[in-house]
Amino acid sequence: MIEILVIFFILIFVIAYLFYKHRRSDLEILQLESEQIPEQLSELLEELQPVVIRGVNPPKGLTRESLRKIPRLADFSVGGQPLTDVLQKPEMLFGAEGAPTLKFSAREQLAKELSINVWADHVWLPVFSQSTWVGPAVGCMRTEAVLGGLGMTRTTAKYTCIMPTEGKYTLSILSRESESFLPTVWQYKYPSALTLNDTPLVADLKYIDIVLRPGTTVCLPPHCVISIEPIKESSEMFAAVFVEYHEPISLLVKSFSQN
Repeated sequence: MIEILVIFFILIFVIAYLFYKHRRSDLEILQLESEQIPEQLSELLEELQPVVIRGVNPPKGLTRESLRKIPRLADFSVGGQPLTDVLQKPEMLFGAEGAPTLKFSAREQLAKELSINVWADHVWLPVFSQSTWVGPAVGCMRTEAVLGGLGMTRTTAKYTCIMPTEGKYTLSILSRESESFLPTVWQYKYPSALTLNDTPLVADLKYIDIVLRPGTTVCLPPHCVISIEPIKESSEMFAAVFVEYHEPISLLVKSFSQN
């Protein structure tokens, strides 16, 4: 009996993993208005394509004005500098092109300090957990607060939503075929900044750019190579929230790729 149960659970795991690994080779941007989320988002997510949602209210707190009103975060380390100094001189966020100013643990911690994880559980978990049959039982949310930009990284969550809270960004999504043309070390580089010195196949790289601003959200499937690059003439401060919906397999993959 025990052997049968073990085989059954292994079979379920393999099937779930195969579904998780499935990826579309083409890229097509789908669009949705926020009021259409309850009726249409689950159906669009099944297409495994980026979904742009307009009219979404981002979480509160991750803006220059709001952060200034939270004295307990004054000494929060941002690239080795206290947050209060960064708020006074936002240009400090752009010391290294594409490299994160906050490591993964700090991005997650800042999101918790601002209760973004609670907001995500309340607003987005009910939406995403209904999109799969296992969701209501095992689905969970992870959130990160990003200050400045973030060079190329790979999505691991079943669904990843990127929500700017201040400033305007260019979201670049690399095509699946182009990934083999990337240089050996590509993480945290902006695709637009790659040159022949990085890879002789730079001209063959193909990616889609989407302009994001507060109120616009993009939901992405797993395995996408993406970057968010600030459009620096739009604002002095740049901040965005990553809201990820995970199920056991994607959470396991995430645990091995934290940075």
